[in-house]
Amino acid sequence: MKRLQTYTGEVPEFTAITVLPGRGMDIASIKAYLPGRGETELLSAPSLSQIAALMTGTGSDSHGEANVGIGGAFLVPFANPLAGAVSADGKSLSANVHGRSVSLPVVADPDHPAAPPMARFGLLSLMSTSIPQVNTMPDGSEGRATYETGNFGGHWPGKLQVTVSALLSGRAIDLLVSSTNTGSEPVPVSTGWYPRLAIPSGNRAQATVRLPKTSIAGNISSSSDGFNARQGKALGAQDLEVTLVNPKPALFDNGPTVELRDPAIDYGLRVVGMSASINGIRVFAPSGKNWIVVSPIANPTDSSGKPLDGENADDLMLAPGKTLQWRVRLELFIPSTQVKAANGSSTFDPIPARP
Repeated sequence: MKRLQTYTGEVPEFTAITVLPGRGMDIASIKAYLPGRGETELLSAPSLSQIAALMTGTGSDSHGEANVGIGGAFLVPFANPLAGAVSADGKSLSANVHGRSVSLPVVADPDHPAAPPMARFGLLSLMSTSIPQVNTMPDGSEGRATYETGNFGGHWPGKLQVTVSALLSGRAIDLLVSSTNTGSEPVPVSTGWYPRLAIPSGNRAQATVRLPKTSIAGNISSSSDGFNARQGKALGAQDLEVTLVNPKPALFDNGPTVELRDPAIDYGLRVVGMSASINGIRVFAPSGKNWIVVSPIANPTDSSGKPLDGENADDLMLAPGKTLQWRVRLELFIPSTQVKAANGSSTFDPIPARP
């Protein structure tokens, strides 16, 4: 999906997004025009030809693992890794999901090679759809796909229908995942997204990250101290890996927000949790890598499937006929202009993102 630039180069604008309806609507590319730099890829992802070669559906991609390393995979019906008794061949594990024993494929974590065997990244990645849609909009376009996932080939209790859409406009990209319980029993459902967001300048040390504060104590580790300051904190050479539970929006934010700033090229990107269902955010920025994962999650759980957010634990079980909506917005901004605005000297009037 593409759109033409509206302005003459003085403001950043999203220009294109590539989605893969045959692979769970994974997002393979996000491009934007950046002032002084031109059209720039905002995801850390290989080329489409390389992606096609990786997505074989066999071997190391037998469960859609390739999706995780190519840009941004949607995570349904579970978003956090799940542990259990591993089979003798190491290919599956038996997990207890709210009193139901399920067999889940063991999926390696490409970003943690030494991690123990667990079920990871949900079950949507290999799903295809026969009814993808692309709708032209006044300032861009919308791509949508519906998946009759059922019980995910016997790997998950209950029956679900999952619809994923991506709405492209100049100043925002809206991502929406709707999971509807089409069965007769409650179903545990978490939803997330795992994008590797690029640091376009390639200079990780000077890139800064701002994290939202959380209402639940103990969720910000010592390695993330200072990142919830007003202007965030530079990544430097440190690793950053944290899961925030029940994050809160700052003043004037539309929802709990993670900001990435790349001062070397005056680039800023916000990842905003727009739906009330989003009560967790995982942030992962390994040292030595010019990318950062910002994963907003609805109903985060621990490795045993227990909800991390005790205040909203009941939301994990989706009643028959009900729908869990997960909505996230990406917004572009210019960091230096934001600072000028705080000092009352900015001439940049940002365009509000489409609701």
